[in-house]
Amino acid sequence: MQEAFVNLNGIPTHIITWGKWIEESLNDVQELVICITGNPGLPGFYTEFGGALQQELSSDGQNLPVWVIGHAGHDDPPEASIREVPQLSGNEELFNLGGQIAHKIDFIKKYVPRHVKIHLIGHSIGAWMILQLLKEQEIRDRIKKCYMLFPTVERMMESPNGWLFTKVAMPLYSVFGYVFFNLFNWLPVWIRIFLIQIYFLIFAIPNHYVGTALKYTKPSVAEKVVFLADDEMGRVRGLQRDLVEEHMHLLKFYYGTTDGWVPVSYYNQLKLDFPQVDAQLDSKGIAHAFVLRHSKPMASIVSKMIQQNLH
Repeated sequence: MQEAFVNLNGIPTHIITWGKWIEESLNDVQELVICITGNPGLPGFYTEFGGALQQELSSDGQNLPVWVIGHAGHDDPPEASIREVPQLSGNEELFNLGGQIAHKIDFIKKYVPRHVKIHLIGHSIGAWMILQLLKEQEIRDRIKKCYMLFPTVERMMESPNGWLFTKVAMPLYSVFGYVFFNLFNWLPVWIRIFLIQIYFLIFAIPNHYVGTALKYTKPSVAEKVVFLADDEMGRVRGLQRDLVEEHMHLLKFYYGTTDGWVPVSYYNQLKLDFPQVDAQLDSKGIAHAFVLRHSKPMASIVSKMIQQNLH
């Protein structure tokens, strides 16, 4: 595993890779895997998934590099770094959905040579971003297959979690969020870690994500995560049927059965509207935020999908 911050669309961005690093020569590589995260878009939450996926693919003799890219502004560089993420105020266009899509386009154009075909994984809002990327011919021509995991590609505000976010969480954040995150970050780091560990214990989240969670609680990061989520509620409305129909041969959908963001009814409607669509319903009880507790089983599922579409 290798990781570093690189400038994309003017923003220092955390990239994590397995196999070839993004700046290594890809002359001998024909295909690679890129994962666009959900929201919050901190690649640190995807380390177990990315590592397990690359291992699964390697065990079958497929030495595909696996790269994970998070979202602009969701992960600050180390304090010693000379790079700084711009503040949200006055730079909203860098951190909203439009900015995040431009950020991913910059990454692909900058680091993926034209001869390399991409297996593009989109988790949650990452799947919606993939649909937008498919509008760009230069990107679309490089894509081998898209794997849309727990895809928030429609009616986000109407989902149970969308209702909670807009009616409960967002009003609370607008009143108390700034104060809460600033107070939390005034605490000594050992107390912050201890409180996160208690939360992880209650919700059975592995402790190796504590460092990433600590970054997530920084006020400058939390505000950009919430800002993007709020933009999602307003923009991700009806399914972009024309994009799904035009690119159906490139799309593989994977829906959960206990997903508060993407109810099973959305899967049923998709199958009804597009009988030929390649869409699968989870049978293993994997949660929407699969990276927290179900990284390895999800990696195994995605590895099989990719193997079916190699060469």
